[in-house]
Amino acid sequence: MRIDSPGLVTDLDLLRLQGSTVTDHGDHLVVRTEANPTFWWGNFVLVQGLPRPDEVARWVARFEAELPEARHRAVAFGAEGGDAGGWAERGWDVEVDVDLSTTSVPVSGDVPDGMRVRRLEHDDDWEQSAQVGGSDTVAGEREDRLVFERRRVAAQRALADSGRARWFGAFDGERLVARLGIVRLGELARYQDVVTLASHRRLGLAAALVRAAGAWAFEDPAVRRLVIVAEDGGPAIGLYRRAGSTEVSRHVGVSRPPA
Repeated sequence: MRIDSPGLVTDLDLLRLQGSTVTDHGDHLVVRTEANPTFWWGNFVLVQGLPRPDEVARWVARFEAELPEARHRAVAFGAEGGDAGGWAERGWDVEVDVDLSTTSVPVSGDVPDGMRVRRLEHDDDWEQSAQVGGSDTVAGEREDRLVFERRRVAAQRALADSGRARWFGAFDGERLVARLGIVRLGELARYQDVVTLASHRRLGLAAALVRAAGAWAFEDPAVRRLVIVAEDGGPAIGLYRRAGSTEVSRHVGVSRPPA
């Protein structure tokens, strides 16, 4: 199945590197991540075409047939446009993601005094990364979220250990307050999991991390372009544009949490 979105192409490359399977059925792909079954966008169906109101039942049935153990539901569409109203009417969340790209090292300001940016290296760094990833979770769901985050962090650390990737953190003293990763994928390098604690937002930390990771990615002469994906209308997209990235494509994902 042909996919034009660099965000989706790199999503699939990253999932394969972390042990996921991707099965091509011609007009759709089925993605499975057996090591992390609660990872919604590691266990989903990717449709080549556009969302259409008259095909909701078809793709729900396909998801349930291919991923019968999944409690969530998640379907992505590889092209921009279409009509996702039929999904929204049935109570599904609809998200439009924007693929942004740049061929130069992103720009940023200085890191605030008393803070520093460095790569994640030690066990405590990675555990703090899992904690940061789950920081926005309500109290009753936090333990389940941390199970998910620790599984994902383990896969990320394995990628970093392989030399294909690097995760960076912004530290306030010894406390990790923001983190992101980047993975080299041939000519493309893909940013991953940009998260800043609510207490440390609007300090320029994410921009500093984006720059540090981009500079590291371009140390490999094979890398020609950096790719990052942001939710349309979300708070991060302006940051990436100010750092020098421009929009190249869009795609739609629909999801429903466990009943």
